[in-house]
Amino acid sequence: MVLVVDDDPLVRVHSNLALEDAGFEVVEACNASDALARLEERPDIGALFTDIKMPGSLDGVGLANAVYDRRPDIAILVTSGAGEICETMLPGDARFIPKPYTGAQLSRLLHQQLD
Repeated sequence: MVLVVDDDPLVRVHSNLALEDAGFEVVEACNASDALARLEERPDIGALFTDIKMPGSLDGVGLANAVYDRRPDIAILVTSGAGEICETMLPGDARFIPKPYTGAQLSRLLHQQLD
């Protein structure tokens, strides 16, 4: 199960469709607080895919760190269209994928993270 977090509904739908086409089950959230609630509700979540820029008290990097603190077993992918970030800002083995990305790039990177 992949938790997809993005405040833009069109981007979220694009990501969901790409991941579902690759065989993943998807649950979505529109911000970090919604994502943390979903994480508590769904112990079957095995991966997080989040945008960096989101409204609320946590951005995507903060969310990645909060998720890693709670569940270090979860694969984490972070994305942004605002440029590259240093992966040392991300927890554990989390990875960055820049926007725009293709569905094939997203699913390949997620499979790598989960293996």
